[in-house]
This record gives sequence, C-alpha cells and structure tokens, in this order.
Amino acid sequence: MALVASNSYAAVKAGSSCSKAGIKSVSAGKTYTCVKSGKKLVWDKGVLIPVAKPASNDSVAPSTGVPQSPKTEQAKSSFTSWASKFATDDMTQSALKKTAEYLGKVEPSSAYKLSLDPAITSSDRAWITQSLDYVNGAFKDVLNGQVKVFLGTNHEWSASSLRAAGEWIGDPQSPYPCSNGVNDAYCAGSNLVLLIYSDIYKPNSTYRWDAGRQSTPAHEMFHNVQFALGGRNVGPDDPTHIPRWLMEGSANYFGFYIVETLKFNTYQTGRLQQVNSNQAYKNVIPLSEYDNFTNDPYGIGQAATEYLIASIGFDNFLNIWRFTKSEGSFAKGFNKATGIEISDFYSKFEAARGSMKIGSN
Repeated sequence: MALVASNSYAAVKAGSSCSKAGIKSVSAGKTYTCVKSGKKLVWDKGVLIPVAKPASNDSVAPSTGVPQSPKTEQAKSSFTSWASKFATDDMTQSALKKTAEYLGKVEPSSAYKLSLDPAITSSDRAWITQSLDYVNGAFKDVLNGQVKVFLGTNHEWSASSLRAAGEWIGDPQSPYPCSNGVNDAYCAGSNLVLLIYSDIYKPNSTYRWDAGRQSTPAHEMFHNVQFALGGRNVGPDDPTHIPRWLMEGSANYFGFYIVETLKFNTYQTGRLQQVNSNQAYKNVIPLSEYDNFTNDPYGIGQAATEYLIASIGFDNFLNIWRFTKSEGSFAKGFNKATGIEISDFYSKFEAARGSMKIGSN
C-alpha cells in the first residue's frame, strides 16, 4: 500500500488543476494522472492502488505489557558507514538497532488531545492510541503535549470536527481536509494529525489492517516531530526546504519501526510493500528527483533513511532538522549533521542503491 497524505502539502484532488499533462501523483491510495479537460489541465479520477492483505488476522490485536524495541539487540551487522556494497539486512538492522538505542526505554504518554469518531471500535482505538502514546512518549520533550489528533471513519466527520475545532489541513477550498472524500486520509500539520480510515470502515470493505495502515499513526505523528525540530516545511525555493523523500521516507521508516516495536507486524513486511516490491522503482530515477508530486518518495526515502541512520546514528539523523533550522539552510544543516555535503550523499546513495533491493524482490 502506498502511504498517502503529505505532511506539509495538500493531497491531490480529482478535478483540481495540475501543471503538466501526463504527470502522475500518488495520493489517498490512488495514482492520479494530469489530463486535459477542455482548455484546462486537471487531475483525473485516479486508479486505485491494490492493497496487500495480511497473511494472518484481519484485525490488529493490541500487544500487552511494556512495548519492546525491535529484536535487533543481538543482531550482528557488518555494515560500515557510507558503504556501497553490503547485505540489505545488515543496513536495515543497523538502522533499527541505532534507533532503539537512541530511544531507550520509552514511557508512553497520552499527553495529546484526541478527537474521536464514536464509530471507531474499541479494539481499533486501543491499538491506534497505543501507537500514538508510544511516539508521543518517545518525543515528549519535543512535542510538549501540543498535538491534536483527529481519529475517524469518514470524511464528513473529519470536515465537521476540524471546522468545529477551528482547524483545517490541505486545500482550504476542498470540502474535506487533505482528502478526495473517498479513500483513507492520513496527514499532519505542525501540531495536527488526521487519521481517517474510511476504506476499513466502509460497508462490506475488503480492505484490511495491513502493515501500511498499521504504520500510519506513528508515521503522521513523526511528521509532528519533524516540524517541532525543524519548523514548518516550506516550498522548494526556500533554503530551509527539506526534500519530500526525506520528510516522507523518514516518517515511513519510523512508522514501520513502531509497527515492529509494538508487535503489530514486522518491519520487513512494511519494507517489502514500500521498497522491495514497489513497482514505482523499477525505473531507476536519482533520489534527488524525488522532491515533487510526480514520483513516489515514500519507499525510496525509507531506504535512504535506513542508509543515513545506519551511517550516522539516530540522534545525528534528527540533527538534520535541528541544524536546518539553526543554520537557516537544509544544505548547511545536512552537512553539519552528517559530516558530508548533500551532493556527496546523493552520490553515495546512488552507488549503494543496488545493495538496498529497491524495486526488487
């Protein structure tokens, strides 16, 4: 499943204007194509992206007891920083281990405001809030109890609830917040998370709680962490703009990290969906070009995040946002956090991408 809803960008909406005929964008579980309608260029109705069904239960059973970090403590990794040739699992396990070491023992925290659709089942509320509590607790000194979470089953509820709260996200002219009004909507603003599982809750739904959907609460709240550390992400012409592959890819990575930590699913299940078997990566396009609404930045950005964390550690990885803010420049912030220029990173990534199993089972 392609994770949808950008953190700082409005989601694509069928019938809304686009810039160039033929370009594509992944949003709300569909691939949209820019087509000519009369004298205007607009997004078409989109083609639904198939969702893989889980191999086991259809629903998520919340884990009990104290959440555990991924089983990486005993993992022996031969990965070395900025290597170009390595076993994919070595890089992935190194990143997961360094993330777990940085976070240490997490005390979950519900210090955020939750607006809940009464139609959400108690079992779904339990595992979703467990994920939110864990991320909020892991970054309690960053988020400071400021996040507002809207958790619902349909878009009418999301629109009315956000308006009642004086909030909105996505296109202000749209009838629904960051949504086409049909499929799931997951998105985040500076202190806002919207999680609408309309696909799951629609009558006679064939959708399931696969690893992708299981990752969305942590994915979106990690965007709040990004904003808190680096400020509101701005357009590409601003020097503090952080590329979409990094914003979305790191949220993808962290979402699946939490999925494994809380034992909802495995990290590798999510990686298989988003990175290994993602048909969007069959054609090799440089990572530097995944900063737009045409190319899918989620999976390739997830692999790039693994590569960064495995090479520099999770604290230095977070410093990319901190230093981008303090230096007033992504290029300078990235260099200060990682020790290399962003252009050098792009070169190292392209040299190493063959070892990452991107677009390859």
